[in-house]
Amino acid sequence: MTLTLLGLLERRLQRSDMVQIFTLSFAALIFVVTTRWPVPEATANEAWFALAQSRLVVLGLLALGFGSAYARRPGQHQAVTGLAIVVFALLTIPLDVATFAASMPAVPLWWTLVLPLVDTIALFGIGLLLGRLMGALRLTALLPVAVPALLIGFVALDVQLGLNVLNPLTASVNYAPAHLAAMAVTAAATAGYLLRVYPQDRE
Repeated sequence: MTLTLLGLLERRLQRSDMVQIFTLSFAALIFVVTTRWPVPEATANEAWFALAQSRLVVLGLLALGFGSAYARRPGQHQAVTGLAIVVFALLTIPLDVATFAASMPAVPLWWTLVLPLVDTIALFGIGLLLGRLMGALRLTALLPVAVPALLIGFVALDVQLGLNVLNPLTASVNYAPAHLAAMAVTAAATAGYLLRVYPQDRE
């Protein structure tokens, strides 16, 4: 199973759609770092704060987007696609760590390493639910609008209620145990679902 999964993952990462989207996403994160990195005369480096939020938004959109797009595909495709997004999240860690070391934020290093991975898996699962819901309502054509709208809705709801449970922007740069707990439960449910459906639809 492991060798088969790794082979499928390699093929998935080599597909043109994923290569293009991941390349554009990585380029966007590089752009954020280069534009936010301070000039020599500056006394403070706050590049990490911009990168951390941008990285979580990019990963969130990728997870929600691919999750909703693959909601009605076989479990094998769902699992491999979700794993591919996790691989991309891992590949962006060096950018996060480099800017973290330069900016020295108040949150611990483990927070910026763990939170994006947990949120990515959780949001992929939420994307699967979104895709199924939109499919049942025959509104799949609106997914390109529904995906960012859902992420914006999470932010707006937390702001309106004065909480930090669903908002990835605030949680990315502030220690938010409630957000991590909620997303960890969702990520665990997503991982359990993908592990269950993957063997059922193996080619």
